[in-house]
Formats: sequence, C-alpha cells, structure tokens
Amino acid sequence: MNILDLLHTDGHMMKKAATTNGGEYCGPCPFCGGKDRFRVWPESGRYWCRGCNKQGDTIQYLRDKRGLSFQDACSFLGRDPGERKDKPAATTWTPKESKTPGEPWRRNASAFLDVVIKNLWAPSGAPVRQWLNAEKGLSDETIKKARLGYSRADLFEPRASWSLSANVIDGKERKLWIPGGLVIPFIHNGDVHRLRIRRDNPGDGSRYVVVSGSSPAPLMIGRDKAAAVIVESEIDAWLISQEAGDLIMTISMGNAQAKPDTATHTILKDTPIILNSLDTDDAGAKAAWKFWPETYGGKVRRWPAIHGKDASAARLNGLNIREWIIAGMFGDDEKTFERFCIQTIDGGLSDREAINLIGR
Repeated sequence: MNILDLLHTDGHMMKKAATTNGGEYCGPCPFCGGKDRFRVWPESGRYWCRGCNKQGDTIQYLRDKRGLSFQDACSFLGRDPGERKDKPAATTWTPKESKTPGEPWRRNASAFLDVVIKNLWAPSGAPVRQWLNAEKGLSDETIKKARLGYSRADLFEPRASWSLSANVIDGKERKLWIPGGLVIPFIHNGDVHRLRIRRDNPGDGSRYVVVSGSSPAPLMIGRDKAAAVIVESEIDAWLISQEAGDLIMTISMGNAQAKPDTATHTILKDTPIILNSLDTDDAGAKAAWKFWPETYGGKVRRWPAIHGKDASAARLNGLNIREWIIAGMFGDDEKTFERFCIQTIDGGLSDREAINLIGR
C-alpha cells in the first residue's frame, strides 16, 4: 500500500493539487484536522502538514496514526525491517556569521559595478534589459534598485589587488576570474559584498558564478515585514519584492542547500510566517522537507510556485505573483486579508502586530 492507499483506508480523501514531484495531493490533515494544509507526494511516499508540521513516510504514518511499532508497520507493509541500530544523535545546526569581504575587495567590486551598470544602460545593453523585462518580469525601476549590471567580457584580475590569497595550481599562479554576463550584486550598508554573474554562454560550466571573496550572506529585501518568503534566486527575490514587497520580506539563499547566516536566522526566529518557495526540483524539495520545518517549526509553509519551478518561470505561465503571496500568507479567505489591510492602513498597526491580532 502506498501513502494514498493508507490515507483513503483511514477515511482521509485527497485530491490532486499539482503535477510537480510526481504529483502532489492535498486534503484534511489526519492529525490536526486542518482542512487544506496537508500535502502528500505519492511518488516519494512522503506527507507533510503545513499546519501542525507532522511529516514522514508510510511507516511513520502507521506509527503516528495507528500506533504500530516499527516492526509491526514494516510487517503490515510487507517490508523487511532489517537490523535496526540506534542512530547517532543528530548534529545541532548552528548558524554562522557571514564574513565581510576586505576593504580592497569591496572597493574594487564597487568600481567594477559602476562600470557594468553603465554597460547595462548603454544602447548595447538593450537586449539584456529587454530579457530582464520580458522573461524575468523586472521593471526598469527594479533593475536600477537592484543595481544590476552587465559585463561584456571575462576579466582576469590580480588576486592580491582584491586582498585575496594566492591560488597556485601546478606551479602557476591563477588570477581572479570575473566572467562576462549579467552582474547581480549583494549590497549591504552601501557596500558591495557579493558579485554573482549569470554567464551568457556557460558551455559545460556553471551558469552562475560567484566571484571569489564574495560574502555568502543571503539577500534580504524588506526586513521590517512580519512574513518572509524563501527563494533561491536573487532575481526571483527582486521580482517578488517588486510585486508584493509591501506585504512580505524576500530572502534569496542562492541555492537550495544554503543555510541562513546568524543575522538571517535571528530575523527568521521572530518572523510569524515563513513561506518556503525553494525551486520545485529535487534539490529544492529535499531542502524544503527537512531543514526549514525542523529549524523554524510549524510557521514554515511549503509554498512552491505554481506552473513553474520558480517565481520567474511561473509568472511566464500566468501566475499572478501578488495573489500567490497573499494566498500563502492568508489562505483563500479574502476577509482575513481585508482585516490585515484595515489593521495596518486604518488601525496604524505594524505588519507583525496585525498578523498576531488576526491569528495568522
């Protein structure tokens, strides 16, 4: 029996909600009774409730719902339990402080960024700007706010001039490589702390390259908001901020496996609503299942983009980004959203005060 069979046998009927990850089903939670926050992925045999955070596989379901032992659950499913050994205690995750690049690195990065921003707004940068407008949904105002730029060719700089240690391979000192392509900076307190390049023609190499010496800190836009959405790409973060930045903070992790640094973790601990919108590929789904709900509990809601692996792709397929964010924060209840607006606009409450008041 798969997980859907078990649920149906126990009287919990699920309906298909999406085709991602082999098919996603939703329905009432067998544990907390929530009406629409329980999600099931039959292909992987997993389930997760965004309300009470119950999650697991078919064996875990039998143990939690029917009270079976591990041995009895395996026997019921016709599986060989094998030799069980006590698992070592899980290592406690501790956030790390993101290291700030040295002053020479920041100075050179700032000078480089000034040049590539001018390149992007020159007539030769028109095709890149049009791609950002049409494919990624960014307005010219957002492109300028994000300080995106365009490097026309690969550059090779002396590492010492950027305060970087020597990189010697086979007796030959390598220079700092700054690929040509779309330049996506991370700015903190007015200084450039990271340069990420989206290469035009990566060939067999990586599409995205982070310039050596950059800070690994996540990009956070709108830190004063009482809800956060977690994405991988900085471009997606700027798109969501553009469409719903008055409602939600956007945090770009860079990739699915990245973890919050100390500053980001401190903010997320006090954030009432966290929407997990890591990409709907295997890496994003795996990270969404484990780290985020285990670290931040039931306030984390898996909220992948609909009709696309990320927000940009979903927008191209018709997703209204703002409505998608509102649904993630407030559900399908328009009255709840109206109450939030009334409390913040007419009542003068902060986002956090309003969310706490209406019980979200």
